[in-house]
Amino acid sequence: MKRGLIVYLVGGAELPEDFDLASCCEKIGFPADRVELVGSQQGFYDVGDAWHHLITKGYGDIKLLVAQTDQKCLRPIHPLVRLSG
Repeated sequence: MKRGLIVYLVGGAELPEDFDLASCCEKIGFPADRVELVGSQQGFYDVGDAWHHLITKGYGDIKLLVAQTDQKCLRPIHPLVRLSG
């Protein structure tokens, strides 16, 4: 089963253009085959849209990570939430 991860970015921060979201998630212990971003200025507008996108792409194991950024990597602020799978 393909693993998808939705990163919900809080605090209104934006990720730099060269930020490798998938690599950063793997580095902090949340590996996934595909990572989608939900933020105020970047990525999807809400979690539901990102979740639907992953489901339509064939991802069955989908998790949600609520995090803040320090411009170098992500800092989880809540435990990982399983949305499906």
